[in-house]
Amino acid sequence: MSVELREKTILVSGLNTRYRVVGQSEEKVLILHGWSATSYSWRSVSYYLADNGFEAIALDLPGFGETPAPKEAWGSDEYVRFIEAFVKELNLDKFYLVGHSFGGALALKFTLRNSQAVKKLALCAAVVIRKERLTLRQKISKFLAKYGAKIIDKTPAYSFFEKIAYKMAGAYDYYHASPIMKEIFKKVIVEDMSDLAEKLDKPCLIVWGEHDQAAPLEDAFALNDLIKNSELKIIRNTGHNPHRGHYEELSRALINFFKK
Repeated sequence: MSVELREKTILVSGLNTRYRVVGQSEEKVLILHGWSATSYSWRSVSYYLADNGFEAIALDLPGFGETPAPKEAWGSDEYVRFIEAFVKELNLDKFYLVGHSFGGALALKFTLRNSQAVKKLALCAAVVIRKERLTLRQKISKFLAKYGAKIIDKTPAYSFFEKIAYKMAGAYDYYHASPIMKEIFKKVIVEDMSDLAEKLDKPCLIVWGEHDQAAPLEDAFALNDLIKNSELKIIRNTGHNPHRGHYEELSRALINFFKK
């Protein structure tokens, strides 16, 4: 790789915020990672973007990676205000925005509030649609988020059964979270942003893994319908994290979209 990854820390909203930069260019791309992830998980995409004339900037959102958690239970609005403060501290303007999973929901809300700052928006497996799911797995996940600690804590072998229960429910993110992040998780997991998606008029690329189990593929098609000025790219033979196993295909899709 012809460029280096630069790790930096900046004080934003009272939090020592870790972020990573690859490349140097006027064409900047801000990347918002998903829940339980970090900016480092996007390094392969960042290198690919930098090798093609972009400057990739990825930050650790509060409570993830090397950025400390907020002292209070934030919702998406507080996270968006934090991102706005980060953008201001770095003097970013007219940039491309990429959001993955939870970061995709934040990216959507940020773009609607700061339309002039964002050139184009890319949503990768963005958890924007929060409709009631009918699968047993999802019902268990919702139940555990609300009542899990009260019930499982009173059973013998607490730690063993808690781990198994959350894994079965697909709620491992919640199981591994700190107390404050559990409260944040419970806030953000119930927020449906379908109505916000309908209001977006910014050029938008929707990228989804064919076998995504965390954000069903049907949501990709629904988002494509909701966002008028959008295009859909499905990456075959991958799941919720195409930036890891299929980063080249994802990167090419991003570059083609940005350069249109």
